[in-house]
Amino acid sequence: MAFRSKLTLGSLAIGASLLAFGCGEPPGGDAASETAAAPDGSPASHLEGDLISVPPGAEVAAESTLPPVPAKTTIQAPKVIYLVYADGKTPLPAMNYNACGGQAPPFKCTFAPTMLECQQQIQAYLDKWYADFNVIFTLTKPNGGTYYTEVVSSGGGAWCNVDSSVAGVAPFLCKDLKGGVAYTLDGGLNAHDTAVIIAQEQAHLLGLEHVSTDSDIMYPYICRNCDGFLNQSLPITGDRCDRQTQNSYQMMMNALGAWPGGPKPSAFGCMEDKQAPQISFVTPKNGASMGHDFSVKLDASDDCGLSDVMLTVSPQGLTASAKNGPFEWDLTGISGKQTITATAVDSAGHQTIATLDIVAPADSPELEEAPTTMGGSGCTVASGAFGAAGLVPSLAMLLIFGGRGRRRGSPRRRWVPGALAGRPRDPQT
Repeated sequence: MAFRSKLTLGSLAIGASLLAFGCGEPPGGDAASETAAAPDGSPASHLEGDLISVPPGAEVAAESTLPPVPAKTTIQAPKVIYLVYADGKTPLPAMNYNACGGQAPPFKCTFAPTMLECQQQIQAYLDKWYADFNVIFTLTKPNGGTYYTEVVSSGGGAWCNVDSSVAGVAPFLCKDLKGGVAYTLDGGLNAHDTAVIIAQEQAHLLGLEHVSTDSDIMYPYICRNCDGFLNQSLPITGDRCDRQTQNSYQMMMNALGAWPGGPKPSAFGCMEDKQAPQISFVTPKNGASMGHDFSVKLDASDDCGLSDVMLTVSPQGLTASAKNGPFEWDLTGISGKQTITATAVDSAGHQTIATLDIVAPADSPELEEAPTTMGGSGCTVASGAFGAAGLVPSLAMLLIFGGRGRRRGSPRRRWVPGALAGRPRDPQT
């Protein structure tokens, strides 16, 4: 009869640290002892001091389920989960809310020939399960800010002063700790199970408890057939937060927010660029009536990075280009019906095109000045000189490449004069 490894929540409380894990002598607070039997009746792995009660005054989520996150008007920066695959040599992160101390044994993979392939197979599950949430994974330590950390090792939890069969531990306080270090103690046997341990321990850092259903990642044993966080209310096992049920998906959404759309950056960087960029207009709206002067703002992104973003205005004959955001231009002297086309190109040559139509007040064609050069910009501005007959405008083109230095405090817009008029504005790149 097969044994099932047990996933455990950490026993961190306000003013009391990791006594249950043998990771220090905290001031006050006794750990509760708990032994759980596997549902199939087999001898159970167990953890002494699996959980402790939340001390008086600690915040808890009293609702049995949490409502969906309301629609947001602004895009929030994604939260970050830093994965550390232990090598048995590199010192572990020193952070608050750390479930273990000492040196984690190295991560040993048995299901793929190389470490990279092991990590990629594990990450494929994590990317799928976290696709809806506003969070990204990284294998590189962030330079600053708050982030969650998961140390992934193999061999069980004996080194962390817990039972050797314990699969993972995490600090826990019934709410989002907004950081902290959790541990996968028994990773490397297969990609799915390793990803389950990582995901559950990270969810404990957000305040999620165990549930009684083995089709949810938050099952207290490694769920063999689960495929994500279920979006339904499930009974809680061993409640410590005054909850009767838990909707794991909604609690994750509440803590992390919703992914705003577009491809997520890969934890491994760009190894194989197969996805085309995404591009859309922020302003103006399709069919809008505009003045002679207005701004165009684009939202453009790519999983492996953009090589160019181009804007054309036709039939007025304006073109602009930028390699780095923000992708925003001021258009001046626009006349009549125009089609604005935005094209995003990535390093692999994939491109995506978005178009919209606008209407500006129409002007009568007049003889314009010859092309001039804007002082200090190094860019030639074609003013749209008309021929003697005043019928056929010449092509106006301005290529402005982003990423150059700009004056302190100056706006980061790019200036695109129209075919009929210009105004003396600072053409910053």
